[in-house]
Amino acid sequence: MSTATAERTSPGGTRQRGRRRSIFAAVVASISGLMFGWDAMALNVVKNALVHHTHAGNGLIGFAVAFGVLTAAFGAFIAGRLSDRIGRRIIMVIAAVLFMISSVGTVFIGDSIGLFLFWRFFSGLAMGSAMTIAPAYISETAPADLRGTLVSLRQFMLIIGLFVCGLLGDGLLAAAPAPTGDAPKSTSILHFAGLGLEVWQWCFLSVAVGGLIYLVTSLFVPESPRYLILAGKVEQGRAVLERMLEGSDDDVDDRVAEIQASVGKDEKHGFRTLLNKRRSNLQKVVWIGIGLALLQQFVGINAVFYYSTTIFKTLGFGEQSALQQTLIVTGVKVLAIILGMILIDRVGRRPLMLFGSITMSVALIATASIMLSAPKATGADGSVTPNLTGSPGLAALALVTMCLYVFAYAGTWGPIMWVLVGEMFPNRIRGAATSVAGGAEWMANFTVTLTFPVLAAWSIGTTYVMYAAVALFSIFFVLKLVPETKHMELEDMDTLAD
Repeated sequence: MSTATAERTSPGGTRQRGRRRSIFAAVVASISGLMFGWDAMALNVVKNALVHHTHAGNGLIGFAVAFGVLTAAFGAFIAGRLSDRIGRRIIMVIAAVLFMISSVGTVFIGDSIGLFLFWRFFSGLAMGSAMTIAPAYISETAPADLRGTLVSLRQFMLIIGLFVCGLLGDGLLAAAPAPTGDAPKSTSILHFAGLGLEVWQWCFLSVAVGGLIYLVTSLFVPESPRYLILAGKVEQGRAVLERMLEGSDDDVDDRVAEIQASVGKDEKHGFRTLLNKRRSNLQKVVWIGIGLALLQQFVGINAVFYYSTTIFKTLGFGEQSALQQTLIVTGVKVLAIILGMILIDRVGRRPLMLFGSITMSVALIATASIMLSAPKATGADGSVTPNLTGSPGLAALALVTMCLYVFAYAGTWGPIMWVLVGEMFPNRIRGAATSVAGGAEWMANFTVTLTFPVLAAWSIGTTYVMYAAVALFSIFFVLKLVPETKHMELEDMDTLAD
């Protein structure tokens, strides 16, 4: 008997087929993370070109970058609830189409900051909806013992997107001819496939390729069985469960009955279900989700995502060299998330988050100390910033502390917040609660993205002190409020509701 035949006929082989289907569905949903990382790194390349073409100041450029994040908050807020009406998978398909349209549109904005904002609106909608719905979809299709690892795939793909597009951007900058005058290298023209486009345009055009991959693969995954049952399509939901649970010890009929009981018979599933019936206030588990979302962003990680090249230029690196340092940090993220994925379903959510909070606090305090004690340089606009060009030892230490911070975040808070948001809400409120938590995360993301350029120009060292204070607070938040959901079935999450 061949190995393939033995696998088809053995109980273990049958079970592996069901798990492979769950893994494939998780990988497809996680392409949303790839798109986010890809787009964020493209923004690192485009910012200098925007300044050059539009002559916009730091404040306007900061808003232009943050605008996509603001619209992502809107996309996140509507995606979860809308997915209760039309399904999780169709949200992924719509997001993929929006990614493609917005990326191609951004390539041809000319010198118009207004057109850039216009296309960033659609990009933000795609980003917010895809990134928010992915954890819920993966949680609803994954086996309990793999759920943490599979939801973390989205964060892994995000980092891969950052890394791949970072390599692409670095390669394009290296291949670009020397710019004329004071133009940045990102405005240099490269000819490929009969098109003569600037480096930053090629970066955004590449994002559309990721969108196409997302669209095609989304057409080959099943709808969430829990959504189908919530929508009254019980037989379709049963069929999906049979494929996902194939070979496991779970009885499909029992699981269908548990899901039906958890979503409530003839119960409406709107935002009103988030309220505590006794106090007309949000349920405790929803407040915890909001708190996790806010803390995940207010530790300042997206200052690194969106402004990494700016930070490294502040430390004395040139434009291309700064991008190369960013790639080092991205490599650290890849290592961290792989380690986190290995540990999350073994160690649990709470211990990893505590480790992350403590380590981020130490790293941020150290980074702030270096920034505050470093020699200062005064820019043409009068701003005073650290300048470590003449202090290679301090510059290297700053890179190490930043890598430690990124390592702690990427392996813990980065993925685990979304793991918890995707799994800890009861079935009957998951769509609406995910919308609220996802919207809060993106609004916090917007706040950090918009304020960092201003705060950094004022005092980048003090800015990192603020982020350190948030990281310290997150230690107590995890200890007091965050539940452990390792290996819990989604139908048992009712016990966490207030």
